[in-house]
Amino acid sequence: MYYQKIKGERIYLSPMDINQESEIITQWFNEDETLASGSGFYHRLLGIEKVSDLLAKWNEGPFAFSIVHKESDAFMGHVTLFDLSAHEQAATLGIYMGIPYRNMGYGKEALTLLIDYAFRTQRFMALHLQVYGFNDNALHVYQQIGFQECGRWHACYYHKGQFHDIVLMELLREQWQKQVK
Repeated sequence: MYYQKIKGERIYLSPMDINQESEIITQWFNEDETLASGSGFYHRLLGIEKVSDLLAKWNEGPFAFSIVHKESDAFMGHVTLFDLSAHEQAATLGIYMGIPYRNMGYGKEALTLLIDYAFRTQRFMALHLQVYGFNDNALHVYQQIGFQECGRWHACYYHKGQFHDIVLMELLREQWQKQVK
């Protein structure tokens, strides 16, 4: 069951419902080459038990959310903050969307909701993320939201016969505050 923890225009963020999502995520990880390869799951098969265990581990963190369509209550993906650093007041951001919901602005809305929650409600100072250099759509969305490249790990990810960079990005609260005013 989903709860409207953080509400947006077309979606809301809810605590995860592992029982409801395990079968869908198992299908995504085994069939969606873009998602699976970017997450390291393309090179192995995952059954529902392994995926359920993985989701349970992700759900242990305090900021793991399901992305849910507001009108239909359909599960669309996950967005989370992990690797929390209390001293630095920083976290790493991660997101993935199911194929039917990509390139429609839902991911950007989910990111915007979580970033607002992280900076305004939870008082984080910085958010970080990593994205594969070949993921042009994700890079574009992160830049639109205000993330800036802060480094690269060059040619460190092998995918489909080529080595690719991992792009490191960050968004500081002071930068975010200038954007939202």
